[in-house]
Amino acid sequence: MKALSFHTLDEAKRHLEALDVSRGLVLFASAAAVRELSPLAPPRAVLCSTKGEYTPEGYRSGTVTGFEYDARIAEITEILQPPVLSSVGLNAAYQKVKDNANAFLLLLCDGTAAMEETILSSLFFIAPEFKVIGGSAADDESGETYIYIGSRRVQNLGVFFDMAARTTLIKENIYVPAGSTMLVTEADVFGRTVFSFNGRPAAEEYARVLGVPEGELEQHFLSSPLGKRYEDDLIIASPMKANPDGSVTFYSQVMSSTYVEVLSLADPLAVLEETLGASPYKPSFVLNINCTLRDQLFTRDRLWGAFDDRMLSFCGNTTGFISYGEQYYKKHANQTMILLLVE
Repeated sequence: MKALSFHTLDEAKRHLEALDVSRGLVLFASAAAVRELSPLAPPRAVLCSTKGEYTPEGYRSGTVTGFEYDARIAEITEILQPPVLSSVGLNAAYQKVKDNANAFLLLLCDGTAAMEETILSSLFFIAPEFKVIGGSAADDESGETYIYIGSRRVQNLGVFFDMAARTTLIKENIYVPAGSTMLVTEADVFGRTVFSFNGRPAAEEYARVLGVPEGELEQHFLSSPLGKRYEDDLIIASPMKANPDGSVTFYSQVMSSTYVEVLSLADPLAVLEETLGASPYKPSFVLNINCTLRDQLFTRDRLWGAFDDRMLSFCGNTTGFISYGEQYYKKHANQTMILLLVE
């Protein structure tokens, strides 16, 4: 796999027009850029709108990046709404690669539809250990996200890759348990809204546990999200807004009658050293998906430069994008980085 980066739309257009029939292509760019590139995209190209791009030169905003691959190793499948309508086609593609421990599914979802968990639950036929990496597409000023298979716009898609080289999936959390838990006592799961924690109005209790005034709660969302525990794994659920009725809406589902952990920010660069240091090999290619909320934090604290230095010294053949949420195996996460390593 080869990471690509184009500084202008004209460069990207020329590459699309000259793409060899034997090559597949995935491109990440702003919504406006994706709209402009889509009429030129051949059927074996995938385009996805982003909140920012990760390139072989590091983090950027307003460029076009992505990767090219041997088209014979991939099968692209549209995911309809409701996703169960696509189960037959997805299962057929999965059956071809399920016995390959190096295979993986790249899942690109509409980041405004709040359907990621529904899509993941429709993949009931996929073994728990099968690698799924994904990101949710970002929208433009009108609230529209853009995902294309060639010149055909779709809402969601999956690409199954039948890899020969070894692959590894890594999730990085830069947030750690702060020592407090809350019981979700009332929630609208599909609306991603919690009405009460510990039997008290959600915003009031969340603020009390953080030790901040309720009116200032939203100012602490970036530094103090919540964690959902799945056995030994911690999946971040990021709060979106505190509502006038005292409820709190999140960017992912939070279930009633479950405990959530209040999280605090660790040292992001120290965590990155641990993440990359735990890699089982030196990769030849890295696909990097970062949450838009991590981008906000890294931009605020001016961390991208140091992050890029370390990431690109780990592997210069790196690409990816800033997403509205991350898919890791069959879980939807926020404020997370997901890496796919190819040996």
